[in-house]
Amino acid sequence: MCGIAGLFAFDRDRAVDAELVRGMGERLQHRGPDGEGRRAGPGYALAHRRLAIVDLASGAQPMATPDERVWVTFNGEIYNYLELRRELEAIGVTFRTRSDTEVLLHGYRQWGTQLASKLRGMFAFAIVDEREHLLYGARDRLGKKPFYWCEHDRQFAFASELKALRRLPRPFRLRADAIAQFLAMRYVPDPLSVFAGVHKLPPAHQVVVRGGRVEVQRYWRLQFAPDDRSAAEHRDEVLQQLDDAVQVRLMGEVPLAPFLSGGIDSYAVVDSMTRTLGRPVDACTVGFSDPRFDERQGARESAAACGAVLREELLDVDSLLELDWLAETYDEPFSDSSAVPTYHVSRLARRHVTVALSGDGGDEGFGGYRRYLFDVRENRVRRRLPQSVWQVLGRLYPKLDWLPRWLRAKRTLQNLALDPAEAYARSVSTHLPEEVLAVLRREHHRAAGDPYAALLAAYRASDAVHPLHRAVATDLETWLPGDILVKADRASMAVSLEVRAPFLDHHLLESAATIPADWHLHGGRTKAFLRDTLAQRLLPAALSRRKMGFSVPLRAWCRGPIGDAVEAVLGEPRLDEWLDTDVLRGLLQRHRQGVGDHAEMLWAVLVLARFLERWGRDAA
Repeated sequence: MCGIAGLFAFDRDRAVDAELVRGMGERLQHRGPDGEGRRAGPGYALAHRRLAIVDLASGAQPMATPDERVWVTFNGEIYNYLELRRELEAIGVTFRTRSDTEVLLHGYRQWGTQLASKLRGMFAFAIVDEREHLLYGARDRLGKKPFYWCEHDRQFAFASELKALRRLPRPFRLRADAIAQFLAMRYVPDPLSVFAGVHKLPPAHQVVVRGGRVEVQRYWRLQFAPDDRSAAEHRDEVLQQLDDAVQVRLMGEVPLAPFLSGGIDSYAVVDSMTRTLGRPVDACTVGFSDPRFDERQGARESAAACGAVLREELLDVDSLLELDWLAETYDEPFSDSSAVPTYHVSRLARRHVTVALSGDGGDEGFGGYRRYLFDVRENRVRRRLPQSVWQVLGRLYPKLDWLPRWLRAKRTLQNLALDPAEAYARSVSTHLPEEVLAVLRREHHRAAGDPYAALLAAYRASDAVHPLHRAVATDLETWLPGDILVKADRASMAVSLEVRAPFLDHHLLESAATIPADWHLHGGRTKAFLRDTLAQRLLPAALSRRKMGFSVPLRAWCRGPIGDAVEAVLGEPRLDEWLDTDVLRGLLQRHRQGVGDHAEMLWAVLVLARFLERWGRDAA
């Protein structure tokens, strides 16, 4: 695991500033204790920082083919590298190391830009072919590893961290549309970044730079194709694929341990890991003194059932207020508050191991979010009344945040009057467009555009037939790579821990996509098929636990110390350039009085203020 950066000149004979690239490499935070490497050649320069997992002795990067024609800098793990290595050796390729990095070099020579589609793993890499003066880069199918890029002075610049690109002598202007989307969704979605002209390579995409042209291409898309196999056949395949996904993620020459919350996904991973290794494992969890958000008891029960040794850490509000690491680590505004416990559980795990396994991806693959259930129901109900009737009902129903959740139906009624794409966007977002515009200063409204632009594009691009599959396809393009995986990757890499997610193995996801959609939500239960499949392995009580997922008591904390912190930043001039602080003071007052729940917006404001303090001071 490592950080990557580099420059590639559009003109072969142009000299590249190797010292600039060295400085970019020094900016890479996601690194381990295993050193750094650099390579400068005709028209390019590469930088690399390494956390060694496989081939500790000889896997240093940048790495080259024996003739030094092809060079690679690579971030991630290729789980099927031994299989690919055997395939290449069968046609006469000789390897000098035992690392998965060398497989990329010889794989590129054999398969060219078809290489990414043959890989099973998490990766972001850049390969330079000196003879062809070509750069070929790719990002894994689900977006586990980051890849930022921009064009600079007729050069292609790339890095696994935005802070590395900040070394370029170019302006970095904040984008109003990116800030609006952050306020709506808690993250800046691909392919945008918070700075104009700087992009994120989307998941399952690759980039080819040749002859002064930058071409971004998709190489994989999950296809939803339910088949007519029996439930028993599907269950057997899912368990086999899960065990296989866990087994390949145990590769490496360093110790491993899983994360364990109170949910079934991490429990299933720990159970499968125990079965595969044939021995108990150590697991890590975090909790809070507030029992409504504390999953430690559930984690203890799951650990005991597997024979696992559970390491715990108790977090308090002081942990949430220590935000210097968040602004430094995430590079862009990112306000998913579960990043805080994710960071702390990563730090806990890193005291004992170098690699952790997580349960990320089980919800996307198997219909685990409650919004999937609501969206499917909305799509069924929407056709029963004319759109005009739903519009009237949505307009007349009061918005009363103090009502019990089941009576807060205003957003549902409004959604029924919309087309499915807009309705789903409003369901999954943290804030509605009108709420975003209310806090964004008026002079930025025109440039802000539609805060739902990325969500709508993803939903409408899907050719899935069932509403559940369209929702999952949208999340795979937006929520998963923009929030869930960013949270896990940045928090873990900040402490030099690698996190692997078996449920995001693309073979397992492809298998799940053949299961009839209604099976996932059977009986009004989320993740019904997976729960039934795991019933033969896991404790019955675990299968019915309420989903929490390392969440924090943000609403209560925003009435106390978090609210105080927000009040303190509302006087900062840089924040005032973007947000209407008078409106925000009103939201803070209402939240403290208990007449509204504005915790998510207040937390987003605090995160944005910290970002502007750390990264926005020299931005236009």
